[in-house]
Amino acid sequence: MSNKTVFLLRHGDTGRQGCYIGSTDVPLSAEGSLQIGRTAGILQQENITRIFCSPMLRCRESCERLGLCCPREYHDSLREIDFGRWEGKRFAELAESDPLQVDAWAKDTENFRFPAGESVASFRQRVAACRELILAAPEPRLLLVTHGGVIRHLLCLMLGLPAEKYLAFDVQPGSFCSLQVYSDGSVLTGFNLKS
Repeated sequence: MSNKTVFLLRHGDTGRQGCYIGSTDVPLSAEGSLQIGRTAGILQQENITRIFCSPMLRCRESCERLGLCCPREYHDSLREIDFGRWEGKRFAELAESDPLQVDAWAKDTENFRFPAGESVASFRQRVAACRELILAAPEPRLLLVTHGGVIRHLLCLMLGLPAEKYLAFDVQPGSFCSLQVYSDGSVLTGFNLKS
């Protein structure tokens, strides 16, 4: 029997697709606001009993746009990874300007720290704290409004997959995943859902 249903919503588009945007506090684009408005119609029918939200502006705006009337909390553990000096840049640009660091990231992801940013290990610890937040919540139907990287890593944790498989999940802006969470594991029941 399922203990709870968990929905993981990625904030809407920010107009910066393809760029590393983690700690940079950007708003939703007009398209992102529309995406969330469309997805809201589905989530409003899900009887969500509590929301955990990243404090970043794009997530707060997404959360507001949903129009859900239930308790809401903001948690730093739901923030995207801090890409440091790579913030706002594209991979091709980094491969040219910072090839040694890009190579180091590819060779040893677990021990990598983004230049002047956060380490992957620290980020994964934060995501583990998100998992504990979910498991400890007494409410039966939870929504997390967060970021693509957080959702990818959280799915690996919840589904018992190795952390390095996170790129197997192409989490789209303005869409959500659903999980049934049991005492001995979780089942992915929906992916990239949107209206």
